[in-house]
Amino acid sequence: MKENPIIKPRITRHEAILLGSQDQNDQNGEDRVWRISDGDNEIACIIPSANLRDTLLAEPLTSYWMQLVDWDAKYGASPDILPVLTAVEFSDELDDPLRLLPPSLCPVDGVVENTLELLDQLECSPLRCLVRTVFRRREVASAYWVIPASRRHHHARPGGLAVHSLEVARDLAGQHTLARHERELCIAAGLLHDIGKIWAYTADMFLSAPAKAMGHELLGLSRLEQELTLLEQDWPDGAYALRVMLSGNSRMRTDGSMPSSLLARLKAADQRSCEQDRALRNEEGAWTPVTYLPTKMSSFDQWMDDLVEI
Repeated sequence: MKENPIIKPRITRHEAILLGSQDQNDQNGEDRVWRISDGDNEIACIIPSANLRDTLLAEPLTSYWMQLVDWDAKYGASPDILPVLTAVEFSDELDDPLRLLPPSLCPVDGVVENTLELLDQLECSPLRCLVRTVFRRREVASAYWVIPASRRHHHARPGGLAVHSLEVARDLAGQHTLARHERELCIAAGLLHDIGKIWAYTADMFLSAPAKAMGHELLGLSRLEQELTLLEQDWPDGAYALRVMLSGNSRMRTDGSMPSSLLARLKAADQRSCEQDRALRNEEGAWTPVTYLPTKMSSFDQWMDDLVEI
C-alpha cells in the first residue's frame, strides 16, 4: 500500500505592500482573499489573524518584509491552496511603498508608472510629500486607479479617473511659461483635481449624498484638509493656491489679489482632456480641429499671388 506523501510547508519572505482597505476588511475580512505586491508581481493570500489585518489596514500603504507560508505542489499540495500571511517586519531600509504598486493596478497600461514618474519630478518637497501622502491612503489606492472619471460624460470606463488626471497634469507640466513652482502646483492640482470622485460615487456610479450637496470638488477638498494644513505650515502661498485650484473657485486674498490665472489653466487643461476623450469616441457635439494638410497651392498662397498681380 502506497503511503501518502508528506506535504511540506514552505516559508518565503517578500518586500511588499498589502493592497486593500478597511472597508473591504469590514465586509468579509475572514474569508477574503488579499493581495500583496512587490511592484512586479501580485500574490493572492489569506490573512487569518484579525489583529494582523486590522494593524496593516489601519496604516497607509507601507513597505514590509512579509512572511508567507505555502505548501509545495511537488509534495502533493493542491495548487488551489493559497499561501498564508503569518508575519510582517518593518525596516527603514525598505523601498518606497508607491514604487511597489503593481502596474496592473490600473487597467490602462502605463498609467501607474507614468503618474509616479510625473510625481517624482516635483522638486518642491512639501508639495511632493502632500501628493504622495494622498496616494498612500488606502481608500485612494483602492479606487483612484480603477474607477471611471464619470458615469457617461468623459473617460467613462475603468481606469478613466487616473487616465484623465494624468492627461490634465501632463498638459500643465508642458506649460513652460509658468515659473517652476507655479507649474508644480498645477501638476499637483491636475493629479488631484478630481480626487473627490472617489467619495462622490456609489459602487454603481450614482452620486452619493455628500456629492449631491457639495459637488466632488468641495468633497475632495474637505478630505484633503489634513494634508493641506501641513502644506500651509511650510508653504502658505502654495496651500492657498492649491486650495483655490482644487475647489474650482478663485477667492480674493486679504491684499485683494487672486490666483485666478492658475485656476484658468487647470480648467482649460481639464476641458481639453474631456473634449479629446469625447472626440476620440465620436460623441455627438464633441469636436477638435484636424491638422492642416498642405495642397499644391493653399487658398492663402493663391490670395497672395492675386494681390501681387493686382
